[in-house]
Amino acid sequence: MKQTLKSILPTPVLNFARDTYDSVRRIPQLPAAYLHPWRRESIRRLAELKDIHKGKRAFVIGNGPSLQRMNLAPLKNEVTIGFNGIYKAFPEWGWHTNYLLFEDIEQTEIRGPEIPGIRGPQKMAAIHNAYAFRHHGDMLYMNCRYIDSAYWKQMRPMFSTDFPWLVYLGSTVTYIGLQLAFHLGCDRVYLIGVDHNYGDLPKKFPPGKIAVTEENLEEIQKCHFSSKYYKVGDVIGVPNVEAQEDFFRHAGQVFEAHGRKVYNAGLDSKLEVFEKIDFDSLFA
Repeated sequence: MKQTLKSILPTPVLNFARDTYDSVRRIPQLPAAYLHPWRRESIRRLAELKDIHKGKRAFVIGNGPSLQRMNLAPLKNEVTIGFNGIYKAFPEWGWHTNYLLFEDIEQTEIRGPEIPGIRGPQKMAAIHNAYAFRHHGDMLYMNCRYIDSAYWKQMRPMFSTDFPWLVYLGSTVTYIGLQLAFHLGCDRVYLIGVDHNYGDLPKKFPPGKIAVTEENLEEIQKCHFSSKYYKVGDVIGVPNVEAQEDFFRHAGQVFEAHGRKVYNAGLDSKLEVFEKIDFDSLFA
């Protein structure tokens, strides 16, 4: 039935139906998304960030092992967006990202005790993860479209151009980083550390959550810039690589529709969705 409707309905009509369906599905989230006092304050402060870096370039930094082979010192005075455990590299770098995002529930719980002690970046987390923090003063809360099967199976990739009100998931927190870069007004966005190479994990495990064990720890360590990124007992998400590519492709289309562009400036990245560019050439 769904395939039949897709084949006969014009794309604008199909997209309107999907958007309406998604809005109905999100009704249970509305109190926390818009009425929670932390969210009300965050909406105001996030709105103040709109176009704050208009016309500037931004670097969206993943957590891949390629970071260890790159000279990142030139990024100290650039607009930078990082995620999850990237803060573990700040002491070695001698600088911190401007923005630090958390969305995944398990990631947030793992980092929760350490996050209040991170100084420097503007921290942002999904409102549904607020329970993981003891302190809230320097945290902005995003209304991330909560995960359910309908979003992954029935919806087209969606990209928010109104970051304070709603942020869409894309099978990786990097996708949220691209929506933030768009909100900040950045016209050129460069991905680095988004290696898009998860070794044998996607072959051994289906997309979803798995526990870090003695048996799979080494394989997981290969996917990140630090061997201490995870420890035995943590829970991680095995990515849906194809879904990530679909979402990234959509993000690129949104940027280009607004006269902007996303590039992949990473080292040996397997992500082929974006035009590749040499990182060092950006500072020549």
